[in-house]
Amino acid sequence: MSMLKVGIAGASGYGGGELLRLLLFHPKVQVVHLAGDNRAGELVESVFPHLPFSSRMEKHPIDEPWKDIDILFTALPAGESGKLARLYRDRDVHIIDLGPDFRFRSHQRFSEVYKMPHPYPEGLSEATYSLVEWNRKTIKNSRILACPGCYPTGTLMGLLPFVREGLLKKGSHIFVDGKSGVSGAGRGLTLDTHFSEIAESMKSYRPFSHRHGPEMEEAIECLAGSRMEILFVPHLIPVNRGLLSSLYFTLEKEWKEEDVWKVMKKYYQNEKGVCLTEKPPSTTMVRGTNRTAISLRVNGSAAFVETAIDNLVKGAAGQAIQSMNVIQGWEEMEGLPTIGAFP
Repeated sequence: MSMLKVGIAGASGYGGGELLRLLLFHPKVQVVHLAGDNRAGELVESVFPHLPFSSRMEKHPIDEPWKDIDILFTALPAGESGKLARLYRDRDVHIIDLGPDFRFRSHQRFSEVYKMPHPYPEGLSEATYSLVEWNRKTIKNSRILACPGCYPTGTLMGLLPFVREGLLKKGSHIFVDGKSGVSGAGRGLTLDTHFSEIAESMKSYRPFSHRHGPEMEEAIECLAGSRMEILFVPHLIPVNRGLLSSLYFTLEKEWKEEDVWKVMKKYYQNEKGVCLTEKPPSTTMVRGTNRTAISLRVNGSAAFVETAIDNLVKGAAGQAIQSMNVIQGWEEMEGLPTIGAFP
């Protein structure tokens, strides 16, 4: 059996490193290129001491594509993945982007949110929002896949069943409280992620103005055909990885909790990557896995849904590999961990 050949651009960050770790477990994939421009020339084991991979980081050429790959994973800052995707426009190569460049349907909306021109607006017509559980059919036939951000992943997995069933009160707000581990802020050095700044502390950042808020609204409209206003407040918490999303919203009428559970089970009871739990989920339930843990509570017309994911796996690298598996027609969770490590 011939191996699927892949390259990773942005391999020196947390998302790219997690992508490499998971791909090394995949029985049908060969990683042939690793680009980490600011670490180019260094051995992988010096960049990621936990990865036994005998290769060196390289730079992706700025004016030509890699010619020996079937899939390019990009884990790059806003505005960078699109530049590389343009190089592959005439090649039979799938682009799976962990960054934000293809998450919006219009280049104008991308520019409004990220305050920069879109690097490859022509590519948006080929792109699909790759929340796998909700967009499988479209993913399979798309050349460019936009993996959702970590906060939108946790939020959408908990919210979309209610939106799809039309259960939310019209005109009501959806409040999203997200709490992420420090790895979600990236590997670059900042004052906010310095040990003495975040240890034994937690804080909100960019309340009502985080870029993932508009992404959530766009995804709901795209995947469920409804326009909703999201009031999103993210928090940074002193753990390495993990993301807990708490969603508060009003239903269009009073519901019994057991009937709402039936709605959730309608969409997720056969999903290998979803754990429905009556007790509140914790990030330790899903650490290191590609699973989403979901719980809910209902009091009359008031609903509370909570989800937990690993921000680096289901919220980034794992979802990218899950998307790759769908493209290839493989078992969706192949090569992906579903059992975590505890404690």
